Amino acid sequence: MELEKLISECTAYDFKLMLEEKKPKSWLKSVSAFANGLGGSLFFGINNDGAIKGLDNVQLVCESISSKIRDYMDPLPDVEMIPLRIDGFEIL
Repeated sequence: MELEKLISECTAYDFKLMLEEKKPKSWLKSVSAFANGLGGSLFFGINNDGAIKGLDNVQLVCESISSKIRDYMDPLPDVEMIPLRIDGFEIL
């Protein structure tokens, strides 16, 4: 999959500008929907229009996502996190 070819959110892709740590259910719903359906990809650091904005600390975001998934979800979904650098921006 080439990120540049994704033009909008759909049933298989969801964009989040940042990780909302105080409102984890806002993005955990997407994780649950993908886990209970045909799968999908959740991109952090991209706004709803598909513009890449980047994340300040990708490692911290990865750790926080793992922690929230363990804390809130049962059974645990099969999740793969792939940090990327595109046009100088770090996204997940």
